Amino acid sequence: MFKVILAIKNQKLFSVVKNTLIENGYTVADTATDFADCLRKIRVLKPDIVIMEYGFSVGSMVEMIDILKNDRICPVVILANQAQRSNIESVILEDDEFNIFLYSPFNKWAFISFVETIVKNWMRLRKLEEQIRKLQDDLETRKLVERAKGILMKELKLDEESAMRKLQKLSMDHQMPIKEVAKRIIEWKLKNSK
Repeated sequence: MFKVILAIKNQKLFSVVKNTLIENGYTVADTATDFADCLRKIRVLKPDIVIMEYGFSVGSMVEMIDILKNDRICPVVILANQAQRSNIESVILEDDEFNIFLYSPFNKWAFISFVETIVKNWMRLRKLEEQIRKLQDDLETRKLVERAKGILMKELKLDEESAMRKLQKLSMDHQMPIKEVAKRIIEWKLKNSK
């Protein structure tokens, strides 16, 4: 199912969490012993989720949160008791990478449901972000192609269809994406219009 890294010092909690995950088809890829070890394993193993006990390491929780936010490798579930909740919420605020699960008392069904929801939402969000990036790139390409077509139409006295065919032919002849051909035509025009 999903690959997990555990960063839990409390042995009783570690055992319950690990067994619950394994019973539900998760793979515990590795366990971390401290801050640096956890970051290294996250970057190397690229898990689907990290489950971390609040305050598990000497390293600053705030520093860990900042690094993981920037890397955007996977979501993190922070296990905390009720007394720790306000400390964590003041640091995390609302963020899609970090989620708090209150484990006191530990409810296996609620925990697994929580983890599955977090991972699925994370994957859905990453997919949407990728689609947005692709749409932005497509839009940029379209704008560049339209601008380059306009230049070709004006400079070579071509109609729109012929200018488009010219762009496509240049792209194929030079084995270059049409976006790059369009950029070069625009750069050429800017350089020669001075």
